[in-house]
Amino acid sequence: MKLKNVFVAGGMPTVTYIDREHLSLESSLRNELAEGYKIVAITGPTKSGKTVLCKKVISERDSVWIDGGQVDGSDDFWGGLLRNLDLPDEETISEKVSISASFKAVIGLKTQVSDGKTVKFNGATKKEILQVMRERDLSLIVDDFHYLEDKLQTEVVRSLKSEVFEGLQVVLIAVPHRAFDAISAEPEMEGRYSHINIPEWSENDLKEIASIGFPKLGMQMASETIDEFCSESLGSPLLMQRFCGRLCLNYSVTETIKPARDYLPTKTVREAIYRQVSEQFGFPTFEKLAKGPQSRSKRNPRRLRDGTGSLDIYQAILVAVGNTGPKPKLHYDKIREALQNLLRDVDVPQKHEVSNALGQMEIIARRKLKGEPVLEWSDDYLYLTNPFLMFYMRWSDAAEIAKIP
Repeated sequence: MKLKNVFVAGGMPTVTYIDREHLSLESSLRNELAEGYKIVAITGPTKSGKTVLCKKVISERDSVWIDGGQVDGSDDFWGGLLRNLDLPDEETISEKVSISASFKAVIGLKTQVSDGKTVKFNGATKKEILQVMRERDLSLIVDDFHYLEDKLQTEVVRSLKSEVFEGLQVVLIAVPHRAFDAISAEPEMEGRYSHINIPEWSENDLKEIASIGFPKLGMQMASETIDEFCSESLGSPLLMQRFCGRLCLNYSVTETIKPARDYLPTKTVREAIYRQVSEQFGFPTFEKLAKGPQSRSKRNPRRLRDGTGSLDIYQAILVAVGNTGPKPKLHYDKIREALQNLLRDVDVPQKHEVSNALGQMEIIARRKLKGEPVLEWSDDYLYLTNPFLMFYMRWSDAAEIAKIP
């Protein structure tokens, strides 16, 4: 058995797929779909297994998937459905007589078009597109629904109302729950909307990934290593999968070995894996936040207490927050304490400076980063919502952060 088929970070796991049966997630989704006549909204933390759950329960041949992160406007959304249905989004009629355009014939419309005319179907035929899906008994799944602009979310929900009433199955996947304001704002959707929440993974759930995966590769892994991986994963199965995969590569295990062997990774090996993974997952987001809204040349350098260099205020706040664990919820007093431990006394920023910087980072998180804002600053509390960002902050190096242009 190959490593890439056992530990799957970012794809659809099979060997190490954990159904978390105690949460009844699969049965809940199956029941909602069986009952029908509603939009099923699935929400949960970033990379918590929402998409994997849907792919497990709903077969690919019985569904049409739209990736909200790849949609740029209304025409793109409806045109994407047409392409997934293998129907044309336009047709040029070259006959000398008037005939019915192929797509309109498929959906039962009888509109005639003239010789040489190009007819575009996306955008103007939303109802007919959804009607084709319903007649073919196809489920519509919109992944990352929260990536769609608010106006498009409303347009999609309004277009779905009548077809859901007729039996079209629809699943919208998003984070967080407030992304579904577009549904609740439609009075006619009352009673035609159900919500399945995907909770964070417990360490016991994460442990199953390693407990199943390593033996499949002929590796008997030290329990303390597995426990530490679970703790470092911050509730993310994707991080757990990546730790395990990287550890296998450290020992050059790319497929099942025989006979099985015992492994006890050193602290040096484990920490090297954490730093490698943090660079891959959290750095791009961290970099955007650390750069802040304006040129670094306009900011005062804040000297580190240990004398090894300096950071600007955005970098210093992020490093200080990382030094707290980081915690998913931090009061200003904890952030200030961490800044005092990091910086020389004369360089510790005042409260209004910290608040302003965190406010600017929240704006960046909302406007320049797709998906759920990775952090929020409200009423003297900082909320961190993205495990990849938190993981990078946990394992980043102040000296390397200082080099961010």
